[in-house]
Amino acid sequence: MCAQLQTSLVRAVVRECGAHLKIISPHMVHRAHAGESEKILREAFAEAASQVALGKSSVIFIDEIDALCPRRDSKEQDVRVASQLFTLMDSNKPTSSTAGVVVVASTNRVDAIDPALRRSGRFDAEIEVTVPNEEDRFQILKLYTKKIPLDPSVDIKIIAASCNGYVGADLEALCREATMFAIKRSNTNEDAINFSLTMEDWQNARSIVGPSITRGVTVEVPKVTWEDIGGLKDLKKKLQQAVEWPIKHSDAFSRLGISPVRGILLHGPPGCSKTTLAKAAAHAAQASFFSLSGAELYSMYVGEGEALLRNTFQRARLAAPSIIFFDEADVVATKRGDSSSNSATVGERLLSTLLTEIDGLEEAKGILVLAATNRPYAIDAALMRPGRFDLVLYVPPPDLEARYEILCVHTRNMKTASDVNLRRLAEDTELFTGAELEGLCREAGIVALREDISATVVCDRHFQIVKDSVNPALTKAEINSYSSFMKTSSQAFPRHFDSDMESDRSKKNGFNPMSLVKISVASFVLLAAAKYYNIGGDQIGPHTPMT
Repeated sequence: MCAQLQTSLVRAVVRECGAHLKIISPHMVHRAHAGESEKILREAFAEAASQVALGKSSVIFIDEIDALCPRRDSKEQDVRVASQLFTLMDSNKPTSSTAGVVVVASTNRVDAIDPALRRSGRFDAEIEVTVPNEEDRFQILKLYTKKIPLDPSVDIKIIAASCNGYVGADLEALCREATMFAIKRSNTNEDAINFSLTMEDWQNARSIVGPSITRGVTVEVPKVTWEDIGGLKDLKKKLQQAVEWPIKHSDAFSRLGISPVRGILLHGPPGCSKTTLAKAAAHAAQASFFSLSGAELYSMYVGEGEALLRNTFQRARLAAPSIIFFDEADVVATKRGDSSSNSATVGERLLSTLLTEIDGLEEAKGILVLAATNRPYAIDAALMRPGRFDLVLYVPPPDLEARYEILCVHTRNMKTASDVNLRRLAEDTELFTGAELEGLCREAGIVALREDISATVVCDRHFQIVKDSVNPALTKAEINSYSSFMKTSSQAFPRHFDSDMESDRSKKNGFNPMSLVKISVASFVLLAAAKYYNIGGDQIGPHTPMT
């Protein structure tokens, strides 16, 4: 997959064998005048054959072969170059003058190569060069830091663990950037003795150097933490169990033979922190976060949305552990047959691709699909079964205590006057969502500045002015509609965590499987494992009631 690693491997093997190496790259071959490109290919093969005639083995390495021989249905196809390469490879037989010439090619877009090249007799073998795993990254970093002064606080294992998806070239660039930060910090440009790399230097370097395999796709490790979300304590705990545990305690899952949850659907009214919850879960698990929306996937060109979807899943596999987040999932996975329009046809193709990719995660490790929607009833039933969305979690509007916590979160960096009573404000903002409460705090500060640009505190009257001018978008009728959906869907897909179930469990000192009838099999096993193997530390233990 990594072009630099592929080239390095070929060079190392050729050097070990003492063979002659001829490298062909697209920029060497492509020429403006007809016939020049084919001539360059013929000369390369002739040079290799001359080495064989001298009794020396020869290797022709074609770098980025997808640029030379793309699929014939592609606009990039150059028929002359491809035909010449086919002819040269077909003539490379054991009985020919080029016997002893080995042709090796590399690509990071294997599906873009003309299928005629991949048949037996041309490229007889295909080898996938995967992204380094944690142990590989550790060994690579040890090699690159051999001559770099490191502070005693630096733990290469921790750095390797945090560099999911990084290839050798990325790790080399990371070491270079970390060294530059250390030099700048020590204010010396020449004397290498007076500086050493600290963990802070590595963290700063990571903010600049990311995994190259994720370029072109929206990916990040969010900086949102659980503390940034007010309320929703039970929901946070469920997400920790479903998202963090399989990554941080994978050995325990393997020991018990437990399959992690593959998909989670968060549904609830708009503005209730569904996206923020997903980002906090990714941050807590230190997972790469790939975000997709309907606007990105719906394209005017046929097949582009499906290609982006497949590409995102492929990159998520390489950058694992990773979370693929679908915002407004009802747009991507809308019910089939609801419309006869062209958009419905595109939606059905996207849905089919999404189902295929999620089913393909069965063999993958460390990949989770998270989706959020405020229209759960619009999602196709095929996605709502266990094995795809194993957990369907309702994100309710904040209650009184949650509203108070949200107000505390959004005023913690704000200087407020002594007359500001957040508890009373929480009582007066029934039906306000988390997003509306955040907006209320922000607008209160703006009102204070509008009143006096030199103001040093935000007073209670500023909050009251904003509160009185805003009507919550959410209604009790809408909340009831979500409750109705939960009741209906829990009968067909009994995978919802229910608040009543939570309260029943909290009253019992022990683990009662009968109280878990609304949880999917995967979730039941997960909770059972947590109970008896104390995965969660102080949260859940053999003698601790599950709360």
